Amino acid sequence: MTPPPPGTVINPLHLTLLAAASVLMMSPTHAASSAPADAAEVRPGERLSDWLLRQPEQAAGPGLAWQVPQEVLAQQYLKDTLMVRVEAAIRSASSPEEGALRERLLAMLNSLPATGRVALGIVDPRWLQANPKEDPVLVEGQRLAVPPAPLRTVTVVQPDGSFCRVPHESGRSVLDYLSACGLGGQADWAWIAQPDGRTARAGIGAWTAEPADEPSPGAWIWAPPSRMPDLANLSEGMIKFLAVQGPSPQEFNAPPAANAAVFAAPTVAGTLPEAVASQPLPLQISGNDWGETGLLQTPTARMGLAGDMRTSLTSIWPYTRLNFMFQPLDWLEAGFRYTSISNRAYTASTTGQSNKDKSIDIKLRLLKETAHVPELALGFRDLGGTGLFSGEYLVASKRWHDFDFSLGIGWGYLGASGNISNPFKLLGSRFDTRTNASSNQARFGSYFRGPAALFGGVQWRTPWEPLTLKLEYDGNDYQSEPQINNQRQRSPFNIGLSYRVSPKVTLSAGFERGDKFMIGLTLASNLAASQSPKLADRPLPEFRPQAAERSPGWAATAAEIEALTEWTVERIAPKDDVLHVWVSDSNTVYRTARVEKAIAVLHHDAPDTIKSFVFHYSERGLAVHAQAIDRAEWVAVRIQALPPHAARAVSKRDYEPELARPDDNKSNTTESAATAAAATDTRAPWVRHRDKLTFGIAPSYGQIVGGPDAFVLYQLGIQATAEYRFTPRTWLSGAVNLRLADNYDKFTYTAPSDLPRVRTFQREYVTSKRFTIPSLQLTHVGQMSSNHYYSMYGGLLESMFAGVGAEWMYRPARSPVAFGVDINRVRQRDFNQDFGLRDYKVTTGHATLYWDTGWNGVMAKISAGQYLAGDRGVTLEVIRRFDNGFVLGAYATKTNVSSARFGEGDFDKGIYLSIPLDALLPRSSKFALSFAWSPLTRDGGARLGRSNTLYELTSVRDKAAFNFAAPEDKKPRAGDNILNFDRSP
Repeated sequence: MTPPPPGTVINPLHLTLLAAASVLMMSPTHAASSAPADAAEVRPGERLSDWLLRQPEQAAGPGLAWQVPQEVLAQQYLKDTLMVRVEAAIRSASSPEEGALRERLLAMLNSLPATGRVALGIVDPRWLQANPKEDPVLVEGQRLAVPPAPLRTVTVVQPDGSFCRVPHESGRSVLDYLSACGLGGQADWAWIAQPDGRTARAGIGAWTAEPADEPSPGAWIWAPPSRMPDLANLSEGMIKFLAVQGPSPQEFNAPPAANAAVFAAPTVAGTLPEAVASQPLPLQISGNDWGETGLLQTPTARMGLAGDMRTSLTSIWPYTRLNFMFQPLDWLEAGFRYTSISNRAYTASTTGQSNKDKSIDIKLRLLKETAHVPELALGFRDLGGTGLFSGEYLVASKRWHDFDFSLGIGWGYLGASGNISNPFKLLGSRFDTRTNASSNQARFGSYFRGPAALFGGVQWRTPWEPLTLKLEYDGNDYQSEPQINNQRQRSPFNIGLSYRVSPKVTLSAGFERGDKFMIGLTLASNLAASQSPKLADRPLPEFRPQAAERSPGWAATAAEIEALTEWTVERIAPKDDVLHVWVSDSNTVYRTARVEKAIAVLHHDAPDTIKSFVFHYSERGLAVHAQAIDRAEWVAVRIQALPPHAARAVSKRDYEPELARPDDNKSNTTESAATAAAATDTRAPWVRHRDKLTFGIAPSYGQIVGGPDAFVLYQLGIQATAEYRFTPRTWLSGAVNLRLADNYDKFTYTAPSDLPRVRTFQREYVTSKRFTIPSLQLTHVGQMSSNHYYSMYGGLLESMFAGVGAEWMYRPARSPVAFGVDINRVRQRDFNQDFGLRDYKVTTGHATLYWDTGWNGVMAKISAGQYLAGDRGVTLEVIRRFDNGFVLGAYATKTNVSSARFGEGDFDKGIYLSIPLDALLPRSSKFALSFAWSPLTRDGGARLGRSNTLYELTSVRDKAAFNFAAPEDKKPRAGDNILNFDRSP
């Protein structure tokens, strides 16, 4: 194996496809050759619980190692990769002594075998018998290694490969064991392998300190000094390879068990210090007055976790701010806010409300904190909107134990005091002054110009865990406030606190400007971690490994699937030993959970002649996807714990469906005959009788936020929807709405516009009539080939426009890229939203590229074309999809309309959030809640709001369609892969 060149960073922690494939191809005989020869043999076909009942009681301990030959090669690959990295470290050693140290580490590593160990969860035999899914069935070639009993020591692996063995004491942290071996204060991170094979990383440095589980007897600890980055970079692989060895070696005088591994590394004894190291507190970040992660008025470089969301309300005279902040990526914080300026009136308001300013913020992390380098971030405040509070900043943060220091330089609102000279003046005199521009384009030219100021501060995480104290120096002197609203500042120092009432609720208070009090409330959550146990769900059919002796009939099977999944089952047809099931209306977020429920029903009802199930997914008559499941493999996963190589083989095989569904042209007579036959004969197909007319009634709600007439304008009503299907691919759908309650008596403002009024007649459309027809559309969809789809539609397409249109889309299955084109000829509807039309007509349409980047759940959409006002341009949309189905997106549209003609805001932009109800409710629901925010409603860049787009109808073809699910609970389970780096910190 060729070693990497010195200085090259190679991630040894992820197996290559070649190595993973080799694991599956490797013969058990060859794989077993690296395992310890004295591990206990097993009886093929015996369950682990039965084996444990034949052993002494101490065998059922956390150090029990299940050794599987097929896993050896993957572990050997990891070992070889680690050795290559250590050999590279030897060659790049700065001194002969350092090279000799690494050579000893290499010798120790070379002496350790690849055991094939697979993790076990609970090893109590009676519990395993009651939970067969966690009880492996042992096969020929596998072994079970029992550690010495009892486990009494913890082993610290030192940088030279020697072992430091320390007696275990309850209540001792990893810091105590490192101190016992003379390694205290030398490392920033420690990696721990518990005796059951679980691994974790713990922060132990002044800038990384965090709580961690204490090491159990038999644990391994690896904590290379921070001055040895080459060893620190291979730590995750090192600890996982130590974990496959089983528990660490025990006392010198303890006789080894008959089947325990023998370690040849030099060993010394360590003695725990008398004083017990205190458990460190994690760094506690919180929002500032502006909602950003920061202190009070000033930001810091800190970031939350990907998926964090904060909503905060803060007040300090004369400003009250409602902030919404998101963390789409671990290095990006963004959000928007409304600022109420209490002593200034909203110019356009007829109700006398105070001025409401809208703004967008963004902060990007440039550098991650290390032992000697602070975390560094670049931020922009009030990036979009009027720019009343616009400013830019560069800020650094450095932690030292319970203190977190920050220092930054600000421009604009953050640097108004001008306490230092602008460093960019060195680049030219153009940075001397900053213009108070009203447009984004002009404001872009003023970034980092004009006065600059230093700001900074410190926060202290007090010993009382909920309380954090803050002190800052403000870079603003409040003598250049917008709207000639200067404020007195008696002192640039602000002091405050944040008190965490619960993990999701924080109260804040402060004394700022030397004479003003601030108070705030923050509600926080992590979208990516949201989940809800499905306690109210309909129970699944009773599972039994054997097939049903008697089937209830396919009609009953279809009804049960629909009740559990919210799908529509169109047809069930057995063919030979395969059961085919055609389903529609399956578009949802948690698809895999519903597939599993459907399989459970099919297994419960299908006779033993059925060996596999095939789901055919269709939407509106379009065959979009198919999925095959091997019945025996599915059952095997539920009756025993499988080692990783066997679990990898159990999958749902996706493939391209037939173009035409078999039941597309069947008559009702044929359907009735098939349904009647299937009621008693499971060899006959069952076909659903379709209801051509469907309808429903639901409450309706609409709101307009941040307008001059009132902060919130709302309407409550009731909406009836109906649909008539002429064929599976042709249907008429519509809705009527009755507005029952609202505060539209306050709605008097119509925004000015220098463009065709395609959206700014918003007031007229929502207030003219209580009974409206929001939509009435005839749609036909079709499929030209396996990857090409089309649709044609016409009618009342949305509340403001009627017309006709067509769409074509190219979307290969499981492809990261799709492409579509739509073209529409539309006419503006009457304000009453009935069948009347106005004079304005336009042709609008776009070519759209959809791209799943495959990076951090990020997807991009780029559309180019003509908009409703006749302007032409491009819309860029960036979307972050979290693993649990939450979607956070942002868009911006720039057209050939100038900023001056567009009006306030310069261009169309917005943020939206989609929340799957599956993540919130105790009962499964295929629907999602959607929230959209745009700072202003303008006519430029406005798109037609049509329904039934082809991208939505074909969503099951997305390569991530079956990946969204509730977050894993991370509990250890039998069969877990110890080398699973995806679950590492």
